[in-house]
Amino acid sequence: MPTCSFCKKNYEAPRGLTVFTFDGRSVYFCSSKCKRNADLKRDPKKVNWIRREKKIKENKKVIKPKKVSKKMEKEVEEIPQESPKTVEEAVEEAHDTQKVAEKIEEKLESEESQEKVSVDESNKKD
Repeated sequence: MPTCSFCKKNYEAPRGLTVFTFDGRSVYFCSSKCKRNADLKRDPKKVNWIRREKKIKENKKVIKPKKVSKKMEKEVEEIPQESPKTVEEAVEEAHDTQKVAEKIEEKLESEESQEKVSVDESNKKD
């Protein structure tokens, strides 16, 4: 992969432009923008768009760890840690919740049937 002689960016081989000078050097440019700036004899260190790209690269490389305050550390310590359940305990708990759900459904059904009976009795009296 060639490196641009102006902005020092790596680019793929079929792209860009390769210029061979009379003294036998090969000069690589990733874009016509870089070639024009080099022809104008601009200093890459002073060109704004190159400086911006370098700052972005530097910011991406450095990952600063976040500072955790003492208050946050105390809150994390205060969070109760539950012990991990075994598979059998989890299955038992699931069966218990299922039984509770069935009991609630039975109560609701019995209340509905009692309401129907009371409505039927009131209709017979009229």
